[in-house]
Amino acid sequence: MKKLPSTLPNMILSLGIICLIIAGILALVNVATKDTIAQAETKAKVEAIKEIVPAFDNNPYEERDTVTLEGEDPITVYPATQGGQPVGYAIETYTDKGFAGHIDIMVGFDMKSQIVGFKVLKHEETPGLGAKIQEWFTSPAPSADLIRDVRGLDMSQASPLKVSKDGGKVDAITAATISSRAFIDAIERAYRVYQSVIGEGAPVAQPAESNCELPEREVIDSLFNTLLPAYRLVDKEKNGAADDGTPWLTQNYGTNDMSKTAGLLVVTSSGDDYNGRRLPMLVCFDNSGALTAFAIADAEDTGKLISISKEFGGNQDPATTKPSKKSLIGKKVTPASLKLSKDGGSIDAVSGSTVSSRAILQGIARAQRIFEANANESTK
Repeated sequence: MKKLPSTLPNMILSLGIICLIIAGILALVNVATKDTIAQAETKAKVEAIKEIVPAFDNNPYEERDTVTLEGEDPITVYPATQGGQPVGYAIETYTDKGFAGHIDIMVGFDMKSQIVGFKVLKHEETPGLGAKIQEWFTSPAPSADLIRDVRGLDMSQASPLKVSKDGGKVDAITAATISSRAFIDAIERAYRVYQSVIGEGAPVAQPAESNCELPEREVIDSLFNTLLPAYRLVDKEKNGAADDGTPWLTQNYGTNDMSKTAGLLVVTSSGDDYNGRRLPMLVCFDNSGALTAFAIADAEDTGKLISISKEFGGNQDPATTKPSKKSLIGKKVTPASLKLSKDGGSIDAVSGSTVSSRAILQGIARAQRIFEANANESTK
């Protein structure tokens, strides 16, 4: 066989052929292992169900159903029965608040609101820290005043759970408070689904005290003027609190001569940052529901803005700054669309600031739900 001359086109052709062959092999491997992986995941769930609910004689996996809490992703529920009578439920819950993002957990309840057990199905937490969730929360607490082993915990009495650093009783994993808060978030979500299934409604937890206070009115005015200097706020405002206790405030805004109303300002808080704090956040929507501006206030000085939100098109001058590919300004968003790629979404995190990026998106998602609620109320 005649050897091809060592020229640039021939080298590119050879590399192209090699890449095609490798891609083909990978595709074949994916097809060949897809069913095996799916079967392994199903088996893991079936085994988890057996461990975390009271003894049953039905097939919970085949009788599974889904429950969707307002503004959240569908959650799968596996009913366990004995002699045709319900004895408990295994709930495939989740959280997006882990240090590395998404965590899937199976939580089992009996019919008395008690946690029978749980199983971490999938996570990307730090080995030796957040990865200790399964071990840590099935071990004895160092004192009677703290909660660590959640098995046997009566959620009707214990909810809402909080780590001790946030004024609660849950003993957080050493050096992994964020992962511990994420675990609690998943447990609370499972409990809300459980109560919905047994007919007590959802959400059922009493509003928790938020660890974020909104800025004073004068500070809000100043921040808004920085965000949208061509507009001003209408005096009338509405106040309230979300189900988790997070306070919010809304005000319409319009042109400086107030000839017409242009949109709505929502003041709420971000998600938990790297230090577990929720920071004040201003999010503006136009009348159509598109984002026009947003910003996070500095925890040390709420009169200042944190520049990281610029990465997503937030607190920057739209007249002088060209929006980046990450910019959310001018777009209509939903809580489901405001997810990082690491969490199964399509938004790139700011380099080196994944937790802060997630906190910003969670704050915008919270504000969007408040905006929708206000819009629905105004149309009644």
